[in-house]
Amino acid sequence: MKHHFSFAILVALVMSLTELAAQPLKPYQQPNVLNPLLPGYFADPSIKKIADTYYIYATTDGNGWGAGPSQVWTSRDFKNWTIQPMNWPNTHWYWAPDMTQGYDGRYYLYYSQPVEIFGAVADSPTGPWEPLVAGGKSMIPNYMVPGVITLDGQTFRDDDGRIYLFWGTWGIYPDHGCGVGILNRDMKTFEKTALIPNTVAKDFFEAPYMFKRKGIYYLMYSSGHCEDGTYRVQYVKSKIGPMGPFEYPSANPILITNEDGSIHGPGHHSILEQDNRYFIVYHRHNNPHAGGGFHRQVAMDELFFRPDGDIEPVRPTHAGVPDLLPTVTGPVDLAFGKTVQASSYYNTDFRPAFLVDNNNGTLWRAKNNQGPAWVAIDLGKRLDIQTISIQFEYPTYAYQYRLETSLDGLVWKSFVDRSNNDRWASPIIEHGKAMARYVRLHVLNTQLNGLPRGVWNMKVYAQQLPQQTLWSAAQTMSVKEIALGNLIHIDAANYQEGQQVKGIQNKGLLGGMFSTEHALAVKNYQGKKAFFFDGGTALRSTFAVPQSLAANSSYSIALWVNNPDIARFEQLVAWSSEQQDLSKAIFGYGTDTGRGAITHGSWPDLGYASVPGSNVWHHIVFSFDGYQESIYVDGKLQRKENRMLFVRPGDVFVLGASDVLDQHFSGYVSSLQVYNTSLDEEEVASLANEVPKSDFFALQTDDLNLGKLSTLRNQGTAMDTLVTLDDAEVMVAGNRLALKGKAFENAALTDILRQQQYTLGFDWYDGAAWQHAVFVYDKGKKRFYRNGKAEKRVFSDKLLRINKTSIDLTYPFHFFRAYSGTLTSDEVSAKFSQWKAGLANGLDGYVPQVLSPPRLINADQVFAQVEKKPGMWYLFCSEGESSGWKQQSYHLFKSFELGKSIEVLAKDAFGYVSKPVVEGVSAKRPQLVQPAHDESYSAKDQKIPFWDGYQYSERTDSTQTALSYLNGTWKIQSKNTKWGDADLLAPFVYKELEGDFTLEVKVSDVAGLARKARTSSEAGIMIQRMDSKDAYITNCILTGWNLGNLSRSIGPQIFQEENTGTGLNFSPYLQVQKIGNYFFLRCSGDGMDWKDLPGTPFLRADLNGQRLRVGLYQIAGNNQLGYGEFERLRIWK
Repeated sequence: MKHHFSFAILVALVMSLTELAAQPLKPYQQPNVLNPLLPGYFADPSIKKIADTYYIYATTDGNGWGAGPSQVWTSRDFKNWTIQPMNWPNTHWYWAPDMTQGYDGRYYLYYSQPVEIFGAVADSPTGPWEPLVAGGKSMIPNYMVPGVITLDGQTFRDDDGRIYLFWGTWGIYPDHGCGVGILNRDMKTFEKTALIPNTVAKDFFEAPYMFKRKGIYYLMYSSGHCEDGTYRVQYVKSKIGPMGPFEYPSANPILITNEDGSIHGPGHHSILEQDNRYFIVYHRHNNPHAGGGFHRQVAMDELFFRPDGDIEPVRPTHAGVPDLLPTVTGPVDLAFGKTVQASSYYNTDFRPAFLVDNNNGTLWRAKNNQGPAWVAIDLGKRLDIQTISIQFEYPTYAYQYRLETSLDGLVWKSFVDRSNNDRWASPIIEHGKAMARYVRLHVLNTQLNGLPRGVWNMKVYAQQLPQQTLWSAAQTMSVKEIALGNLIHIDAANYQEGQQVKGIQNKGLLGGMFSTEHALAVKNYQGKKAFFFDGGTALRSTFAVPQSLAANSSYSIALWVNNPDIARFEQLVAWSSEQQDLSKAIFGYGTDTGRGAITHGSWPDLGYASVPGSNVWHHIVFSFDGYQESIYVDGKLQRKENRMLFVRPGDVFVLGASDVLDQHFSGYVSSLQVYNTSLDEEEVASLANEVPKSDFFALQTDDLNLGKLSTLRNQGTAMDTLVTLDDAEVMVAGNRLALKGKAFENAALTDILRQQQYTLGFDWYDGAAWQHAVFVYDKGKKRFYRNGKAEKRVFSDKLLRINKTSIDLTYPFHFFRAYSGTLTSDEVSAKFSQWKAGLANGLDGYVPQVLSPPRLINADQVFAQVEKKPGMWYLFCSEGESSGWKQQSYHLFKSFELGKSIEVLAKDAFGYVSKPVVEGVSAKRPQLVQPAHDESYSAKDQKIPFWDGYQYSERTDSTQTALSYLNGTWKIQSKNTKWGDADLLAPFVYKELEGDFTLEVKVSDVAGLARKARTSSEAGIMIQRMDSKDAYITNCILTGWNLGNLSRSIGPQIFQEENTGTGLNFSPYLQVQKIGNYFFLRCSGDGMDWKDLPGTPFLRADLNGQRLRVGLYQIAGNNQLGYGEFERLRIWK
C-alpha cells in the first residue's frame, strides 16, 4: 500500500511543529511524569494489592455520568497498567466500585447505582462475578440507615477479622452523614449499622474510606462538589474502633486543589499501604479541565503522619512516587521524545509531541472529530520494529485503525490493519516485523459517533514484547456516513407573503419536507419575509435524523430569528428522543439562564450570556466541534464551553418546539440551516453578513389592538423606526383589522417619495367591500391600478393624497407599502391575484363558541372562555376594558371593570377578524367557604374542623407529621414523606367537592425561606380523585432546584410538570379554578393580579364529574423536616 505526504502539508506541519517546540511546557505536560497513573478517564479509585498484582477498581468516567462498562486495571510494576473487562454489572451506571476478600477467602465486589449499593462474589479479583442478591436487587437501598443517602460503599477489615462497610453521599443535610455497618458472613447483610453524623465528620459529603495505622482508625471522606475545585479530602480519627467515637483534627482538609489549578478537585480516594508507607490514590480533573468535571484521572501521592498520628496535608504532585517503581530496566521505547507529525491537532493543549512523552495526562487529539486522522513518528533513523503499543484516549470505546511503517516517509507498508475492529483494549499491543524510520497511525472510525481522534501514548519497540492485547467482547460500531455539510436549509424567501403552508421544502442534503397539521403563515416582519410560529405550531421532518448527528458528533445551526416577546423556554430545533442526561439536542431562544439556549440534559445545558434583544432580527448560530460548543449572536462569539455529548437522535427533526412537542417558539424565522459539521468564527461571520438589503416602507395592521393609535412601527426595515400617525384608530372593517387616520409620515417614507421612481401598494375598505390599489410614480408619470386594472387618476386623487413628507388615505386600510422602483401591469396583476387569494382565505363567518359564559369565580373576578381554535388570537372587551389580542381563549376580568356583557372577537395571523360573540355577565355570586378565624387546632387522631378529611402517614413519629391551625394560619409539616409510598404518605387535608370551584390561599412560609436555603420540601394546593391517589393536580411551591412555583398534572398516561424557575422568589398566592374539564392554575404576588402557571390550564376529563378531594398538602421529599404555612384560605363554590 502506498501513500504520500503532500509536500505543502509537510512543510506547514514542520513549521507548525517548530513553533510548538518553542513553547514552554507546563508542569503537568512534562515527559515521564507518573501522575496520572492510568491512560484514560477514571474516577473513585479503589486500589488493592493481592499477591504480586495491583488492582484499581474505578468508575468509568468521561462517558456520561459513569455509564460503565465494568472494568479493572491491573499492574505488576505500578507503571504499566492494563485494563481488563469484567462480566458484571451490565447496568447503565457503574459507580465507585470496591473489592475485598470476604470471610470465606472469596472476592466480593461492591458498586453503586444512584442511591443503591449492589454486591457480587467471585473466585478471582477480576470475576466472573455472581450477584449476592437475586433479581437484580440491591443489598443496601436508600436510607437503609436513617440519615444516610446510599452510595460509595467501601470495605475495611479490622485486626479482629471483622469486615465493615462504609457508605454515604450528600451527607451535608441536617441529621445526615456517613453510614457504617458490620457485615455478616454472607457479606450482604449486617450485624449492626450506625450513622456517623456530619456534626462529627464535618462537611461530610461522600466517599468514606477507613484504614488503620498504629492503633488509630482514620475515617477519611470527600467534601465539596466533585465537579469543581471545591472537592477535597478530610478525615476524623478514633482510638476506639471503626465506629468511633471520632475526633476532628485541626489540620483539615488534607488534600485540596493546588495553587495553579492543575491538580483540581482531588478526592474520592483509597489508601495503599506498602512497606510501612501509605499512599493516597485519588482522582482529579483532567488538564485542561473538561466541562462538567466528569473527565477525571487517577493519581497517587504519599501520605505522611505527625508524631501524634495526625495526617499531614498532602503535597499533590504530577511526578507521583517514582521510587515505588521497580529498578529493573525494561525494553527501550524507540518513539519516546521523537518528532511527530499529524494530519491536524486541536490546539497546543493536544499537540502531536504529546503522543511520545510517556505522560498519561497529555495526548494528541486531531482537530476534526469526523472522518479519518493520522499521526506519524519519525524515529530518526532506520530501526527494527517488532512491537507497537497504542493507548487511545477512551480505553472502553473501540477504535478502527491502521498502522503503517516507512523507510522514507513516502512509501508506506502495512504493519497491521484493524479497519474493521469492534473491540476495545488498553494498551493495544501489535506485533509484527518491519525495518522503518517512520511509523504512522491512521484513526479511521470510532465506536461512538464523534468520539475525538485522540491517543495518550504510542510506543515502539525493537523487541517482541511478551504482552498480548486483552480485548473486550465485540461492540456495536457507529455507522460511517459520507455526506457532510448543509443537511437542512429552509428559507421563507422561497414562499409568497400571505401564504399559509403545511409543508416547507428542505433544500439541504437530506431533501424531503417539514410538515405540520396547522398551517404556518408566511409574513413580512421588519423587512424580512419569514415563517410565523404562533406558539402552538411545530413541524416534523419527513426524513430521518442521520447518525452523523448522534452522540458527540459535530453540528451547526444557523438561523435568522425574531422573537417579539421572549419566554423562559422557546425551542427552535430539536432532533433527540431521550430524556437521559447528556442525550438531548434541543436549541432555543429563551430567557432561562441555565438552558434558554441549549438543552442537552444536566450540566452541558447553556443559557445565553446575554439574551438577544426582543423584537429584533438576530443571526444566531449554535456550533459544536466535538470539544467546544459555541453560541454566536449577530456574527460574534457570545459563549463557548467544552463538553462531551451523548445525543440519542429521534426519528425526525422538530422545528418550533422541543423533541416532545412542548415549549413552543412564538416569533419569526426567516431562514434556518443545520450542518453535521462545525462552523468557525470566520464562517459564522460570513453567514451573518449574507443579508440582501431590502428596506422599504410598510404599515401592517395584522396584530394591532383596537383603539386610538399615535405611532406605529415601519415594518419594512429591521431598523426600529416609528411612523407618526394623525388622529388614527384601529378598527374592524369588513372582518379585517384596519387603520383609519388623517395622515402618516416617516423619514423612510419621505426618502422614497423623493425618488424619481417608486410604487405604493395598499388596500382600503370602502364601506361595502375591500379593494386593492397600486400607485406607480415613474419620473413624473403616474399610474393608478384598482383591483389589478388601470383607473383614471380622478379616483386616485380622491382616495390618496401624497405630500412631500406624508400620505393621507381617505378610507381605512389593512396594509400600506412604499418601495423604490416601478411595477409593470403584469406585476400589478400578480400582486392583486395574491391579495385576492388571501382575502378568500379569511375566517369565512367564523364566530367564537362560548365554553363558559361570563361569571364570577370569586369575590371580585369574572371569568370568560370560548373554544380554542388553532391559529387564533382572542380579544375580550367590556365597556372600554380590553384584554388585547391574546392566544389564550379565556380571560379573567376584575369585576369593577365590567359592564353587563362581554364581547369576544377572534383573529388569525393575517388580521382577519371573526364576527363577535356577546354574552351577558351573570349576576350570581359563588358561595364562599372558609374556616372560622377564632378556633385553633392541632391534629391528634380526631375530626378536623372545617376539613372533611386528613390523609397522612401512620408513621407519625418517624415522619414527624403534624397539622395545626392558629390565628388564621394552617401549618402542615413532615419529613421523609414521599410520592407513591403508602407508608410515607404526604400529609393532605381536604374538603370533598363536586362541580366547579375556585380555591385561593397564600403560602406565607416554607422550609428554608427564612435562611434563604432552597429545599426539597413542597407545599401547596392539591386536587385528587376520591377513588385514585394517583390521579391529581398540584399548584405548589418547591424552592429546591430553583423551581419556585410549580404546576403538576398526574394521571393515567398523564405527566405534565412545569415551573417558573423563581426558586425562593416565588409568588406566594396560589389559585386553582375548576370549570368543567379545565383546571386553571395561577399564582400572584399580591393576590389581585393573577398569572397562569406555565403549561396550564390542564385539561382533565377524568376528573370532571367526579367527587374530588380539594385542599392543602406538604411533602418533604427527603429526610429533612419540611413545612408549609398557609393563610387567607378561601374556597368558592
